[in-house]
Amino acid sequence: MIAIMATFFSCQSKHKNTQQLPSVENAPIGEAYDVILKYTENGKTIAVLKAPLILDYTHLDFGYNEFPEGVILDVIDKEDNVSVIIADYAISYDKTRLIDMIGHVDIKTADSTHLKAKQLYWDQNINWIFTDQPYQSKLSNGAINNGDGFDANQDFTTLNSRTNIGVQILDN
Repeated sequence: MIAIMATFFSCQSKHKNTQQLPSVENAPIGEAYDVILKYTENGKTIAVLKAPLILDYTHLDFGYNEFPEGVILDVIDKEDNVSVIIADYAISYDKTRLIDMIGHVDIKTADSTHLKAKQLYWDQNINWIFTDQPYQSKLSNGAINNGDGFDANQDFTTLNSRTNIGVQILDN
């Protein structure tokens, strides 16, 4: 009787472990390490994305690439000036061409403006960057702004802040 009970419980235990395995359909179909991706428009490089790890989930209905160890995105304007965006984590959606950057997003624009936010989106279709999260910007002249959401062209020559409070330095 003891042997039969031991067999029953050991089979039941193995069955539970089998059910807890992750689904193959939800696993990434590829992994890439130390990747550099170049985004071009009309033959000109407009951005360079660097990541230590990319997980490829493009086989799913709403496919995406995940950057679990963060990204560095260099955005290059028409005069070849570079703005750099660094984030702790990112997801790039294939169908919408939207990149969602999350966690300690740090932006240094070509004109030395420094922005920090918790989340930032880059819409590759319209070359526009935006967030609805709080952010802080420090301009090269020392001005500081704290705001709730902004949107900007990818060159950061146009930046629209939804609301902000800060110290502005004006020339007479």
